[in-house]
Amino acid sequence: MIRSKHLDRNIGSANGGWSGAKGGAFNINAPGQEVLPRTSCMIDRNETIELRFTTSLPAAGRTILGQQAHQILAVNLVALVKQSLLYANLDRAKLKQHVVCAEIQSHLREQLAGNNLISFVANGAVLPRASGASATPMECNKAIPFQSPKDLEVTLTLPDGTTVSGMGICRGITMLAGGGFHGKSTLLEAIQMAIYNHIPGDGRELVVTDPTAVKIRAEDGRSVTEVDISPFITNLPGGRDTKRFSTEDASGSTSMAASIQEALETGCKTLLIDEDSSATNLLVRGQRMQSLIRNEPITPLVTKARALFNQHGVSTVIVIGGLDDWLSVADHVIAMEEYVPRSITAEARTVLHQHPVNVMQDAEYGSLPARKFQVNLGGQRSPYAMRKGFISIKPQVRNAVDDPSEAEAGLDISGLDQLVEVGQSRMIAAALGQKDLLDDAGLDHCLPVSLPHGDLVAVRRLELAAAVSRLRGVVFTH
Repeated sequence: MIRSKHLDRNIGSANGGWSGAKGGAFNINAPGQEVLPRTSCMIDRNETIELRFTTSLPAAGRTILGQQAHQILAVNLVALVKQSLLYANLDRAKLKQHVVCAEIQSHLREQLAGNNLISFVANGAVLPRASGASATPMECNKAIPFQSPKDLEVTLTLPDGTTVSGMGICRGITMLAGGGFHGKSTLLEAIQMAIYNHIPGDGRELVVTDPTAVKIRAEDGRSVTEVDISPFITNLPGGRDTKRFSTEDASGSTSMAASIQEALETGCKTLLIDEDSSATNLLVRGQRMQSLIRNEPITPLVTKARALFNQHGVSTVIVIGGLDDWLSVADHVIAMEEYVPRSITAEARTVLHQHPVNVMQDAEYGSLPARKFQVNLGGQRSPYAMRKGFISIKPQVRNAVDDPSEAEAGLDISGLDQLVEVGQSRMIAAALGQKDLLDDAGLDHCLPVSLPHGDLVAVRRLELAAAVSRLRGVVFTH
């Protein structure tokens, strides 16, 4: 309503000068495509709805404009409350549709483990987005609805007893293959965002994923502190200890190794990886290079993926365009051809028989880290009170501030691909200022001051822990 009624616009004009009329706009942390708890709208224990927003009083210079202020606070605000918070004035059918849509997704997600699945993509789902800068769905007349291959099709039940069919991705190692621009990464992006429920009309309402799934990518230059990366990296020059490895400027492969270990440390059971955003030398190492370079300290993930699943029950879904060594370890191979998935596991086995390659697979994965941390914010009462740009976030997130000059003093979480809102970054900043955090404490308990704020959005503990791991100067104990 705020947007449709243009209540988010200031009065006057931008070129009115210091003495011209300005201010008066309503601002609220509005939801996007994902359904997430947020402090802009709260329901307390007395079942009272509390809407939190900000508005700047209209003014000309140092003078408050009384008539305009009356219009904003006594007319517009009253209309806003009546039309958005009173059930009698809402479209009941649409309201119920939103509630039922979220309940269905949660119900489907709960069935994944019992069906040996890590993800489910319903037939008819619209996976492509309108553009790289928008999370809204591509127009239906342009998008190709998803259709599962018959041999991967599974059927799950809905809360009302009816069923829905689609592609099930089983636990284990799944390779998403295909030519460029055929939809591999689009499918992976839908899977990685299906840790969240989505609103009706999004196109991904019936796509769900293991809630512990984590997208892993290379992050050149990130900070790594006291991480055990020994399953992947050993025998470094100078004898550096890789069981408690630290660096202020990680390479692509080192950053990926650290990110995998950190994700496992916090309970991740599904790794999501795209070849395009990865360090190739942590994914594979060809036989010729093994013969040529004998003192390579990096053990690639393709060597560890099977042991990771067998020993720790951690699945891997990986997008591959050219690294064919992964055919040797994949349980399932899915090819995307003109945005249509096709199961080619049997064909992959035939190719392996015709063109055999010896891909080493370790029987043991190696050790997992188990750290405790202390956050020292240098005397600041709370990171939420810090200057703009303290937390750098990816440019697609609206209202983001990215100041390269503040990189050393800030917290770069741009590599956390499953963050979808700037409010989640603010939530992380607020959480860093708390001594203790409980899973069931609620968003309000992360507020750094007693005044109510409406700009926090819930994050998983996996992203919170990942942010802490990237904080320069954090101290870990083992």
